[in-house]
Amino acid sequence: MSISSLGSAISKPTSSSSSYTYLGSSSRIFGLVTSSLLWTKSKSHHTNTKLKKQKLCVRNSAQEIPKTLEEDSKFVPLDPQDPRFGPPVLLLLGLQLHEAQKIQELLKELDGEFMEIVFCTDDMIKRSLWEAVTTKQPDLKRVKIAESLPRICFLSGLTGEEMMMFIDAFPETGLEPVVFAAMVPNSADKPIFELTEEIMGDHELLTGSSSS
Repeated sequence: MSISSLGSAISKPTSSSSSYTYLGSSSRIFGLVTSSLLWTKSKSHHTNTKLKKQKLCVRNSAQEIPKTLEEDSKFVPLDPQDPRFGPPVLLLLGLQLHEAQKIQELLKELDGEFMEIVFCTDDMIKRSLWEAVTTKQPDLKRVKIAESLPRICFLSGLTGEEMMMFIDAFPETGLEPVVFAAMVPNSADKPIFELTEEIMGDHELLTGSSSS
């Protein structure tokens, strides 16, 4: 399985119809069908593409989203045609250094070393998601990770199709389940604590479980 480096410029649009895209958890994702897709390289910057087919989970349609979630939240289903938005970053909440190292190993297997991993710190919680994903942490071992946060991974800088491939491969890490959410334009300026509450509330509606 192979993924590509990103060649597109970082953009920060200001309009969107949704607060964020909830992608489900690594242990249970609702409303999914299986499809064969390709994680393509950016053709404008790469001509020698290396592609392999991979069985992916693709959200089928809005009809499969529970009605209560459609009515009571700002959830929007992931579309494989969703464009890239933001820098190529995985923002991790509630995960530890050894887990990030396993994620880095997975990214290496996917040829995705270009993706940066950023830990959520205490000072980020009241700041915007955009500020968090644009934070540089050159040495993760020196980062003071915020504690007592739910296990969430914000994905930035990937297409909907690429996110699906990453989520599909995530169980290979052997890590405990993580709730995935994609950064979208309308969520970029929201504080992380507010997004966390929205995401975990919707996750509980979908799974019928409560966060610890």
